[in-house]
Amino acid sequence: MKNQMKELQKLKGIGEVLSRRLVESSYDTIAKVAAAEEKGLERIAGMHPQKVQSIVTQARKMTGEAERSRHTWSGDKSER
Repeated sequence: MKNQMKELQKLKGIGEVLSRRLVESSYDTIAKVAAAEEKGLERIAGMHPQKVQSIVTQARKMTGEAERSRHTWSGDKSER
């Protein structure tokens, strides 16, 4: 659980308490937060709509960057 909480704390605005609540609510990875419906996250104590929007946006950006870095087809071919 601590590793999952530490991963979630990479999101700005998520500290120890909110990361624990996210993990306990089955949002235990950044990818799950990125894929989450905002209404589901808003049910977690301490997650007001503005915070939810911010962390979902951050998580989607992080997972998008991770996905792009795994593919050789992404990026400019002239860079190779």
